[in-house]
Amino acid sequence: MMAPTEVLAMANRMIYLTLAWAALASAPALAQTSDTVPAAATSAAQMTTAARALLATLGADELTAMLFALDADERSHWSNVPYQAHHRPGLRLGGLNREQMLRVHDLLRASLSSQGYQKVAGIIRLDDINRSQQVAGLAPDASAYQKAQAQSFGSDNYFVAFFGDPRKDARWGWLIQGHHLGVSFTVADGRTSFLPMFVGATPLSVEENVETGWSALAQEVTRGVELLRSLTASQRTAALSPDAVPGDVLNGVGLKQRFTPSEGLRAATMAPEQKRLLRALVEEYVENADFDAADAQLAAIATAGWDELTFTWRGSEGDLDEPFYYRVQGPRIIIELRNSENHVHTITRDPANDYGEAWLGLTYRETVTAAERSAAARRAAE
Repeated sequence: MMAPTEVLAMANRMIYLTLAWAALASAPALAQTSDTVPAAATSAAQMTTAARALLATLGADELTAMLFALDADERSHWSNVPYQAHHRPGLRLGGLNREQMLRVHDLLRASLSSQGYQKVAGIIRLDDINRSQQVAGLAPDASAYQKAQAQSFGSDNYFVAFFGDPRKDARWGWLIQGHHLGVSFTVADGRTSFLPMFVGATPLSVEENVETGWSALAQEVTRGVELLRSLTASQRTAALSPDAVPGDVLNGVGLKQRFTPSEGLRAATMAPEQKRLLRALVEEYVENADFDAADAQLAAIATAGWDELTFTWRGSEGDLDEPFYYRVQGPRIIIELRNSENHVHTITRDPANDYGEAWLGLTYRETVTAAERSAAARRAAE
């Protein structure tokens, strides 16, 4: 028998999905290919061209390792943990030649906006800095597992995989994943999706050498803090949760089947200037995608209703040295950030269309959380 809290969570999820599916059903079939955008300029067309160029550089064995069925379990079994805890499918960036790496970056630029590309490329670059710090910080009596994990960070341990074949299919997807990164792109009959998208950073702000002050995720924390600080006393009472700061985002990988219920301050009760800050926060995440995919996601949020969004906050109120957490949630968007000292995790999801599943007529299940992967890897090493 389910606990009352589980019943409430399920009821909320069903309400969200009912609203979201209604919005999807009434939306134009090719909302991202309007008359004002030439077909060749759409992200779907550019992603397809870039993907074909990358695949053309691969040999037979590499293609076998790279290509999966569109409905393969591997598509939703990504993670953001270090390589030591998850040996991923697909091709490893560290094993690609120069031409192949150039084509990977072409595909990233075709799939993301300039800000999104800089974030993803920055996260990958940051992991080299993180590896240096982790290795330097190893204790003299560190275990073999700890040493192997420290060495497993780094830009070479990110993986790319395709689901479906962009050389011949109108419906396909691709995934890039590694430590602090998991982005699943979908192309479906001219439409594109970029969710779920997990981006994180350690360090959030570099504190040494010539890169001092650099941050790959420069505004995610700031946008949430700005919104919180704009609230009145009564609004803060609604937004601030007494619950403890969670150890990670609550709707991360492995949790698709049990999203959190909506809670906190309703956007409908916000003043116009606060709603603008809320929209700026949402745009900071959604506009990581190329312009037409971002426009389509923002339109989906608008159709479901901006006033349906909620904002909740836990923990310290903007002190980067203390843990805090925020979440924006509605029928067509979930955005979360969990902050600890110079370390953030974020995730963006669409409860109705993660992995483009509403367009594809597929249902993807996530069965392993990041914490479960890490715990299993530690047990296996004992």
